[in-house]
Amino acid sequence: MPRPERPSPLQLISGLLRSHIRTLSGLALVAVVASSVPLGMRWLADPLRFPLSVVEVRGEFHFLENEQLQAAVAPHATGGFFTVDVDAVRAAAEQLPWVYKVSVRRIWPATLRLLIEEQQPIARWGERGYLNRFGEPFLPGEPVDKLQELPWLAGPDGHEIKVLEYYLKVAQALGPLGMQVARLELDGRRAWHLQMHRGVQLELGRSNTWQRLQRFVRAYPEVFVGREEQLQRVDLRYSNGFSVRWQQAEADAATGLQGQQG
Repeated sequence: MPRPERPSPLQLISGLLRSHIRTLSGLALVAVVASSVPLGMRWLADPLRFPLSVVEVRGEFHFLENEQLQAAVAPHATGGFFTVDVDAVRAAAEQLPWVYKVSVRRIWPATLRLLIEEQQPIARWGERGYLNRFGEPFLPGEPVDKLQELPWLAGPDGHEIKVLEYYLKVAQALGPLGMQVARLELDGRRAWHLQMHRGVQLELGRSNTWQRLQRFVRAYPEVFVGREEQLQRVDLRYSNGFSVRWQQAEADAATGLQGQQG
């Protein structure tokens, strides 16, 4: 079998030179690319090359004022298309009490679009606040006249969702009687106090409150129908009965009192 030809010294030297040239060319290309990246970033970051010209706001507003939104967002909606601080714009808008949620998008070539979801109050909370549909409190400052008809709820801090859920449950139970809840409060002792739109007060106490309310619902057709205008207060904090105060009475008239108040 013939032996393979061995490369000559000249051929070996030529191959090594070509290998080094390719390596040096690759390194030079990497160096050029690496040096051009910062230059390109500085070029894109120049706000004069891609300035923002439009700040577009979308959303359905009933309480949020455009002037207030513009004043909050304007200091942060600066710079160029690539350099504007989107997170800062979002945070500034979400600081407004009537703003629930904000999403911010860049729209090529020069627009910043804000999609805003406004708070939806479903109840008043405390003296000046409101609850949204998730049971989260927010404080817009001055009360809104057209929201004064919302039910008034109150309770200790951190109990907003509990109070709202109980309100919805109570409203559903009293609705068939033609009674609407105007006020519901969970006090510091964790006792429940109800007031209807007609001014009727229901005292539910701290324990077995749902059973006590059901006792009132069952007794309503027999005891209270036709006498709603005279009804003032029903104390349900008894084991098996309740007491009633009528407007024309000077003292409580007992109705089916049994057991002890608690």
